[in-house]
Amino acid sequence: MISADRDAASWDLAVTTGLIRIAAGALLLRRSGRLATLAGARADDRLMRAVVAGFGARDLALGVSALAATRPGRDVRGQLRLQAAADTVDAVIVAAAVRSHRLPRGRGIVGVLIAATSAAGHLRLSGALRR
Repeated sequence: MISADRDAASWDLAVTTGLIRIAAGALLLRRSGRLATLAGARADDRLMRAVVAGFGARDLALGVSALAATRPGRDVRGQLRLQAAADTVDAVIVAAAVRSHRLPRGRGIVGVLIAATSAAGHLRLSGALRR
């Protein structure tokens, strides 16, 4: 019974995070300019638009990978750790954008906190599947 519960929990996590990543990725790609501006980037900052679009493409790929992790023999825990690593990289990129004055400090801090919280959450979920 425990194995079946663990398998169901793994499947649920992979599908949920996969669908969220796909939706977020599509939004980030489709509205990269608007979202970069909302984050505090200048409207003419092509680099920040490209960074947001890059986050979107990466989230789409992570979402597909998460859904693929539901297949028998796949590693959902490893996929969740991959998402945590990606979110950690996001935090570093946002911090660098603040440091280079491409994003205002306040909004950048919020972005770093969101990315770091997501990374920590994915690591915790990954660890919980071990038990």
